[in-house]
Amino acid sequence: MNDREPAARLRRQDLDDRAEALEAALQPTPDSVARFRYDALTSTWWWSEQLLSVFGRQPSDPEPSLDALMEQVHPDDRARAWEVIQSALVDGSPFSSRHRVVTLAGELRHVVAMGEGVRANGSVIAVRGYLIDQTDPLRRTVEQETADGIARSVATRAAIEQAKGALMATYGVSADEAFQALRAYSNHTNVKLNALAAYVVAELVNPAHSHLRPQDKLGEILAAVTDRPGLLHRTGQDPSA
Repeated sequence: MNDREPAARLRRQDLDDRAEALEAALQPTPDSVARFRYDALTSTWWWSEQLLSVFGRQPSDPEPSLDALMEQVHPDDRARAWEVIQSALVDGSPFSSRHRVVTLAGELRHVVAMGEGVRANGSVIAVRGYLIDQTDPLRRTVEQETADGIARSVATRAAIEQAKGALMATYGVSADEAFQALRAYSNHTNVKLNALAAYVVAELVNPAHSHLRPQDKLGEILAAVTDRPGLLHRTGQDPSA
């Protein structure tokens, strides 16, 4: 028996496992939120039509590269945006980033990008996420679909990053401001930060809040933690943890 055969079989199995995980990670979603994904096995990016429209591009235009889209990020925000993407490609960490893009027509747009890496056998095999255009305050439908998207990804996203993203999308604050707001609620209510974040994310899809606007929904969820001290009370924990 050839000594190389077992190693070859293991390698083929590893590639099969990676391909299966990637296929599951990149399943299409039914909503119309602007989305993007990266396939590490083929080193290719995919952009939804909704995302391309944020950049002022048409579906009939040539498929843009990542470099081409990054050239449309505002110069003052470009380095930070690149850093966020590179970090996701390397370690797969969940991310949320607020920056500006300039459309092909020269229009300035304010967007929030959120996403995460998908790992298999210790490697990042994909990066997926979505983009929220915050330029038009009347786009309530997009805000609601984004909130739904955050809730649907609760099983695979870090709870704190999701809650930060919800605050960023709803109130138009920075990632740091969103985190400080969550930490303030955590300290004030004596609720562990990750427990608070998980509760916020889960409550975003509670039918009891379905009649509320995104801003009112998130406000009611946070108020419930304040008004009901025992709801998520932690015992024996440092409030600053």
